[in-house]
Amino acid sequence: MSQVTTKRVLSVLVVAVALVAACGGGTASAPPNQSPPPGPVTKYRNVLQGQTAGAPIDLIQSIIYFAPGAASVVHTHSSPNLATVMQGQITVKMPSGDKLASEGNALVEPLNQSVQALNLGSAAAMVVAAFPVLHGTKPTAPVAGQPAPSTLNKTLYTFTLDSPAITGSYSVIQQVLDFAPGAQTLKHRHGGPGVITVIQGQVTLNRDGVEKTYVVGDSFSEMPGQTLQAFNRGSTELIVAATYLLPDGAQLTTNL
Repeated sequence: MSQVTTKRVLSVLVVAVALVAACGGGTASAPPNQSPPPGPVTKYRNVLQGQTAGAPIDLIQSIIYFAPGAASVVHTHSSPNLATVMQGQITVKMPSGDKLASEGNALVEPLNQSVQALNLGSAAAMVVAAFPVLHGTKPTAPVAGQPAPSTLNKTLYTFTLDSPAITGSYSVIQQVLDFAPGAQTLKHRHGGPGVITVIQGQVTLNRDGVEKTYVVGDSFSEMPGQTLQAFNRGSTELIVAATYLLPDGAQLTTNL
């Protein structure tokens, strides 16, 4: 074949390849890499270790609001408790002395002693409080003969997880999680039962393939063995408070 003929054939091939590419033929280029959606941010995390479940227990989680100057009644606890201050400051009066807790701090009130929680500040305060109690019992008992506070604190939301299957030694783990719009968890499982309350926004939970959306004030449970994934599909920030009972030696979250 002559050199002129060879050049003409190459020219035809170049034009043909260009036409195929223009018409969408050939091998498509890979799409640019997309970043995975962001995960939630743990704002606060507190742990109460060294607990033992020797009989069936309930897990109660409450969101408690203190207006400026508000206080709880003087009361006692006969079972473990763990609270996280989510907003403002709380002072707890107890026989050993007053304790001040600010946003993010943990509060653990002593057992079988008279205590009272107060908001002595000028701004509102809010806590998430968890109580693993003997099945069917109450988390607090008022002390008789004590004057009622002039402004009483208010329980905004409360939820009881009835008799989760937990025995032996465990820890109470409490977290406040912040989901930006579009944020989501990975698919995961938990090593212990938990209670979650929506504080702000709304969360869509996929539990074993079934989706349900929860809004402010709603609570739900998450149990070991369930496959879970949580999404913030709204346009505003999502904040949830979660408390788990984690058996010793178990892992809180296992991503799948």
